[in-house]
Amino acid sequence: MEKILLIGGAGFLGLNWIQFLENQVASREVALTVLSRHHHADLALFPQVKFVQGDYGDLDVLNRLFLEEHFTQVFHFASTIVPATSTQNVSEDLEANLTPTIQLLEVMKQHDCRFLVYFSSGGAVYGHAGFEALHENQACKPISSYGIIKLAVEHFIQLYSKIHQIDYLILRLSNPFGYFHHSDQQGVINIALRKALSGETFTVWGDGSQTKDYIFAEDIAKAIFQLWQSGHKNDTINIGYGSAISLSTILEKIKGLIPSFQVVYKEAKPTDVSHVCLDISKLESLIPFEKTPFDEALERTWKWEEGNL
Repeated sequence: MEKILLIGGAGFLGLNWIQFLENQVASREVALTVLSRHHHADLALFPQVKFVQGDYGDLDVLNRLFLEEHFTQVFHFASTIVPATSTQNVSEDLEANLTPTIQLLEVMKQHDCRFLVYFSSGGAVYGHAGFEALHENQACKPISSYGIIKLAVEHFIQLYSKIHQIDYLILRLSNPFGYFHHSDQQGVINIALRKALSGETFTVWGDGSQTKDYIFAEDIAKAIFQLWQSGHKNDTINIGYGSAISLSTILEKIKGLIPSFQVVYKEAKPTDVSHVCLDISKLESLIPFEKTPFDEALERTWKWEEGNL
């Protein structure tokens, strides 16, 4: 049996992964433990998952869990900072995300846990790279502390793999949307739908011309599962839609679903990457990746948000 620790598994992407995994794998094959600072009500949908409230930066908590559970794999979904605010407090970003991940790698080494899946960020690590689709060998020039630390974590994971034989998958994700989203700071599509359904005005930072690669969170979970089942390891892989769409186009689509939707525009933030599209040819060469059509994914997300008001 695989014994998996989910760091930050009570968050948006963690819950999508749990739901997909539970639908694919019998409970006798995988034992899941979620370590998160916050317990979300959605976890009640998965009573077979063990939840531990705590901070993965707490070495005592980590060591106790590894001793008790004998984890064989770790999935690291946690990030406590968003790009827009990360540069305002770089020290906090370091203490909350870089140092704890290095400590996690040390604990994995000590307890002979030899596989880590890490969620990095496609948009944040590449930075301003123009309109071309970004491939994994692209030079990374992040423009926020968030992106710099994500990239630093990638390098430390690769270092520990080389020195201590900890296998890994680094997944550079595009902009996700879909079920289990509750943040009011990050995730423009879900936030815009929520504002529209609540009759609130949505604020756009910039003129709406920014184009990004958006992907349904369920498709991310499916891609992770397929990569995991394939046994592929020690690689950095983009997971995205493979094409970009402007924010203005998305907002028009939401207005088509909810005609009362209102939008205001403000000056763009300096840490915003205005254009990003991920090259997913490596991903498609490794697994039979099937994307949910954007309009279908948007409508399914709208229905989920409507049901969770």
